[in-house]
Amino acid sequence: MPVNLPKTASSIEKICQDAECAEKIASLSEAEQNLFKTFTYCPYCAEDLTFVCHTCREQLTSSEYKFCPWCGVKFDESKR
Repeated sequence: MPVNLPKTASSIEKICQDAECAEKIASLSEAEQNLFKTFTYCPYCAEDLTFVCHTCREQLTSSEYKFCPWCGVKFDESKR
């Protein structure tokens, strides 16, 4: 049976699961947010950062996926 995947491209985001940290991160400048994407740990709470699908917000185990295993959206390779 063929799979009908969404045609729109999405991206993989690196986030902190803590709501307080998410607010602080959202208030950063664009340059600071781009730097944040390179971090392994949250600079506010020291927890591991998590990869999530920008479209469905489900947690991913790798940033190397080409498609979201939850919603099927294709990830835009140029946004990595």
